[in-house]
Amino acid sequence: MKHAVLWLKRWLPSASWHRLALALLGVLVASAALALAFGSGWWLAALAGLGGISVALAWYSWHERSQRAELQRHLVDLERELAEARAAAMRAKSAFLANMSHELRTPLNTIIGYSELLHEDAQEGALSPARAITRLQRIREAAGQLLILINDVLDLARLEAGEVVVSRESWPLGLLIDEVQTAIAPLANTHSNRLSIDLAVDPATIIEVDRAKVRQILLHLLQNAVKFTRQGEIRLAVAIRDDGEGPAVLSLSVSDTGIGMSREQLDVLFEPFVRFDEALTQRHSGAGISLAIAQRLCMVMGGTIAATSQPGKGSTFLVTIPLVAACALLRTVSDSCQ
Repeated sequence: MKHAVLWLKRWLPSASWHRLALALLGVLVASAALALAFGSGWWLAALAGLGGISVALAWYSWHERSQRAELQRHLVDLERELAEARAAAMRAKSAFLANMSHELRTPLNTIIGYSELLHEDAQEGALSPARAITRLQRIREAAGQLLILINDVLDLARLEAGEVVVSRESWPLGLLIDEVQTAIAPLANTHSNRLSIDLAVDPATIIEVDRAKVRQILLHLLQNAVKFTRQGEIRLAVAIRDDGEGPAVLSLSVSDTGIGMSREQLDVLFEPFVRFDEALTQRHSGAGISLAIAQRLCMVMGGTIAATSQPGKGSTFLVTIPLVAACALLRTVSDSCQ
């Protein structure tokens, strides 16, 4: 009997052994009580108890097998999901490395190529001032592109690691518009685009928000609009919404008349390093992280970003950022908001 009990304990999960023992004891006691109550002998009581124990063991065995089968199926599902997640991570890593190597090589090749030409011309004594200026400008432009790419990767890494600090400061809204317009207008002109700004609030309005991050968000969105728009219009709309419930909200809308996006493309729009198709990749450079950075910057400041688009009809991005304070018709940054 002792060996049988030890075997049974090894066979059954230790966590449920005590519950089973109590259940079997209850069945045995109840069977014996019923047999004695009806005047049966002790042997009938023992037989009834053994029968009850057999039934309880059979039910318990079936129940345990069912649970184990269910757990096994669940484990198989988890292993399959884990394998799929690992495969997706490997594909994303491979795509990232391939894309980044291409984006890094392009400006590096430009820098190296023009540097070699400058070196050869200087050795041969055929380097004129005009030729030197032209090639140095190409090197400078490529170095600037490389620096932007590296900064974007570093910014995304800091955002993913939660190492970005929001620094709030008071400044006039018109200052942001001037900075953005100065940076984007030349880019828009290179593709024969028209940049229009709709400011639904006085430019002297003082707002308290992280200006550097708001400017970075707008530059990413506007540069993206310029990239995919030819001979069209790019529009920036700025407003402050205050419904009396909670803080005021800075509303920024960037729309374009470019190539647009499908529903499937919108679903993965803010995923880093996502580029939609090979033909698009060849026509438009970029690492595919500017929109991911813009989204994460919005989240850091407690804001939101959303996009709507139709293929061939352009896209619209709407950004909302809560403000600590907003005061109208104040002329200097030093003025305080009451």
